[in-house]
Amino acid sequence: MAAPPPPGSLLPPLDASAAAKLPPTERPNPAYRQLYQAYADAYGSIGRLRNALDAPVKTLNGTDAWLGPEARQWGGQLDENRASLQKAADRILWDIYDRLNATQRTIPA
Repeated sequence: MAAPPPPGSLLPPLDASAAAKLPPTERPNPAYRQLYQAYADAYGSIGRLRNALDAPVKTLNGTDAWLGPEARQWGGQLDENRASLQKAADRILWDIYDRLNATQRTIPA
């Protein structure tokens, strides 16, 4: 699963000048602003989560400090957990993106 598009590919929340140009029957949707900010924050920091287990994998595979069947078994579990973590990180982004994409920028006044 690939990461969803970056926040800049979506319409940003309405700023004060754009909100002033709305018809009197509409106003900016605060939920859209919150979701957009949550998506931007998550998108900006999700890389740390996706790569959290890279260093232990590199250490385990790059040294001979621990060898044998137990090391290989533990390394396999580490690889599985790393893949699961990366999928979960992408799922978090997709969940926020899908919710944001389904949320209107404006609501009735």
